[in-house]
Amino acid sequence: NMGRTQPLDLAIVADCGETIRSLIDSVKAMATSDRLARIRQERLGVIEPAVLRRTNAIKNAAQRNFENSMIHPDRLDYEIGQAADLNAIIVEENFTGRQNFQSYGYRDNEKLLLTKAGSLGWGVGAAAGAQIAAPGRQVILNIGDGATMYSSSGFWTMGRYEIPVLTIVWNNKNYQMVRSAYYRYKGRMVDADQFHGAYLGDPDIDFAKLAEAQGVSGERVTSPSDLPAALKRGLAATRDGKPYLLDVAVSRLGGGASSTWHHKYSVGASARSMSQDED
Repeated sequence: NMGRTQPLDLAIVADCGETIRSLIDSVKAMATSDRLARIRQERLGVIEPAVLRRTNAIKNAAQRNFENSMIHPDRLDYEIGQAADLNAIIVEENFTGRQNFQSYGYRDNEKLLLTKAGSLGWGVGAAAGAQIAAPGRQVILNIGDGATMYSSSGFWTMGRYEIPVLTIVWNNKNYQMVRSAYYRYKGRMVDADQFHGAYLGDPDIDFAKLAEAQGVSGERVTSPSDLPAALKRGLAATRDGKPYLLDVAVSRLGGGASSTWHHKYSVGASARSMSQDED
């Protein structure tokens, strides 16, 4: 009966706790430090070259986008990696951003990545919380423009309580994750190059002014060559104990990226028309 639902190499009728403890003791007896070291070296000999080849291939491909006139997400990712402290806390609410030039982990010389998928609006609060929890570490919030619109009132909180987070808005005027899902579906929106509710321009959102209205200084960055200096200014502000925001214009990527279509409708025009009809 024990092998009827799952194939077993060895079926044991026994107390689970006692059996597991015995198995652990047996494994520890076989796993001597010399044997573990030998296994480790054998595996590293295969894994490390493969990881290095893949990492180099990704970085080489990304670097080809660095000189684009419009800031490519690869370039922004690289510049953040160059400017940020080695042990910075990166709060990520940017589902289509880039993370190819960062070193994440839990060591003293690695950045700590805090990220969550599946919902929007948590990033601003999470970054503030991370800074409160670790006041001695640099905190950078990487957030998409769409996600920012779910929680931008949190900038007021940063301003009032002087929470020195550097917020970087990856502004591509798009719900890119949503548009990409539409595109993968390959339906009528792809045929018409019209993606409902995805374009966030017209009117364009000035996130630097949005932050400034709530007491957080900031600036808009549109050129790749301006990124290093802007990041330097932003991080200097946080070291002085002040929050700062960079509104970075980045290019859209993937299927349907060139589409700026959106429903064009004027409630005011409709109201005027109705008023004229009544007259």
